[in-house]
Formats: sequence, structure tokens, C-alpha cells
Amino acid sequence: MTLQGKVAIVTGGGGAIGRAICLELANAGADVVVFDLLEESAERTAGALKKQNAKSMACAVDVSNFDAVCAAAADVYQRFERIDMLVNCAGGSARSKMAEFHLQSIEVIHWMLQVNLFGALHCIRAVSPFMVQARRGSIVNVSSIVATGGKKGCVEYGAAKGGVIAATKSLAIELGKYNITVNCVSPGLVQRDAVSDEKAFANRFSVVNRICTQEDIANAVMFLVRPESDFITGQNLAVDGGRSLGLRGDN
Repeated sequence: MTLQGKVAIVTGGGGAIGRAICLELANAGADVVVFDLLEESAERTAGALKKQNAKSMACAVDVSNFDAVCAAAADVYQRFERIDMLVNCAGGSARSKMAEFHLQSIEVIHWMLQVNLFGALHCIRAVSPFMVQARRGSIVNVSSIVATGGKKGCVEYGAAKGGVIAATKSLAIELGKYNITVNCVSPGLVQRDAVSDEKAFANRFSVVNRICTQEDIANAVMFLVRPESDFITGQNLAVDGGRSLGLRGDN
């Protein structure tokens, strides 16, 4: 129980990856506050945490709204009197609205930046003063290998996630003197739905013989928030099974 007595906020905690992160933090003894756009999703994750006898709190928060984020962070601090960890997992690609950039609507472009980049910055700006005051803390941002490798149809998403990586580095420099670490985890393809041939799918999207799971991402986050990792800061950890290795066309 290495995180016993500590308080974590996980944004996007109602989603598949966010929920896995919440569960791992709770397993390590942390009290977990679930931020999610959808109240029902936040409550579902909080309910799962309570079944593990973990203290939890669900908050319906639109991370693109800075005032709403500030109010939610203040509520968390008032209830728990501390905020030790922030995991920015809210966001995602445009999915069905993906398009080549010269055809993409400006509304989708702005939406991607608001949720993936500004959402993370809003949460860090709202929470970091509490960490600075306490002179301790750990922030982990979830980016993507798309930010460093590029992908067709994901210009705005890659730009937003690239901004998250850049912000992580500068924040690590600024906040290090307050004993606050800031790191980034960049997943590859995390498969949510069942596939007919798991090995073939894994070999297509990685160099290892299995599919990436939500727990793989949660384990990477856990590594970075543990006290044993407090000398690691400003880093971007790719969790992609080696997908980002190698030159195009090589096997």
C-alpha cells in the first residue's frame, strides 16, 4: 500500500483507461477522485472503487471549462485537505470525425485542442497551487505516440498531444523545486474490443505477441507516481509494445 493516505485526481476516470488507472491507484491505498464529463461514468468508476473499500469521490467536470475545473479542485481540497497526484487522462481522438486536415472542420480542430491540450493545462493550473503549497506532488499526463510519430487523419489530435509532451517538460523544470514531478505516458493502440486473431493483431501494431491493455497504461502511471520514482521528471514514457520503433517498410 505504497500510496496509503494520498489523494489522487484522475480526469477521464470514467473511460476504460482512466478507470484502470483509478483501480490501480486505489489498490495501492490512494483515495481517488474521479473527474469525468459524464456524471454516470464518474459514479460507475467511484462505485467500483468503493467495492474495493477505497475512499472515492465522483465529479462531473468538463475539463475544457477552466472555472468548472477550479471549482471541482477546490471541492476536492476542502474534503480531503490535500491533493498529491493528478493524472490527466481525459481526451481522445476525433474517431468517427477523423479527416485529413485540409478537409477537417474548424469545430473539430478546436474541440480536439480544447479537450486534449487545454483540458490538461486547465487541470494542472487548478491543482498545482495546492501541490506547491504542500511542496509535494506528482502529475502524470497521458499523451500518445501519435504526438511523436504522426498519423494520417490525426493532425489536430497529434498537435494537442504534442503540446502535452512539451508542457510536461517545461512544467517539470518549473515545479521541480517544490518536489513536484511531472511526467507523461504515451500509449500506442489500446484495443478495447475483441478481435478474431489476437496474435495477428498484436504483431500488426507492436513487436510483442500480445495486445496492449488498459492495465498496461495504468501500470506505467503507477510506476511514475510511486515514491520510488520521485527522481524521474520531465519524461515521456511510450507504452506501445515497440510500435514506434523501426523505419517504415521494415519488418
